[in-house]
Amino acid sequence: MLLKFWTGVEWLARALLCALLSAMVIVCLGQVVWRYAFNDPLIWSEELARYLFVWVGYLAAWFAWTKRAHIALDAVTYLRLPGLERACGRLVELIVLVYCGVTLHACIGFLRLTSNQPSAVLELPMSAVYAGYAAMCVLIIGDILIGWIYGARAPAPAFPQE
Repeated sequence: MLLKFWTGVEWLARALLCALLSAMVIVCLGQVVWRYAFNDPLIWSEELARYLFVWVGYLAAWFAWTKRAHIALDAVTYLRLPGLERACGRLVELIVLVYCGVTLHACIGFLRLTSNQPSAVLELPMSAVYAGYAAMCVLIIGDILIGWIYGARAPAPAFPQE
């Protein structure tokens, strides 16, 4: 049941990533069209595009984590020792889990601090922008824990097995 719930969360996060990326493209296109075709720049579009980019970046970082596509040192994979690869993979996951947990804790305090600070043009609470980092941390932590519980998140081997 937990795995089914988490699969739904991941699906929603991917859908949100696609929607935010699409919105960012549309806002940037609108900004260019209004600036050059109508000689009347949109005041709000640059700020919105920037904030959408922040969220897209954090959600894309989580998505890359799920595919184990981040830059990594692959010296261990050259040895072709599956036990060592698994142990190193778990160590990396533990380090990332601790890092995300600590920085998520700090981020929550920062979100409280910025909840009443409006953005310059759109007057959105800045905590809504900064919450992208918290979302990324929660998703990465969830991915690691689900992988540990169900064993469903083993990283793909770097080289095809012969």
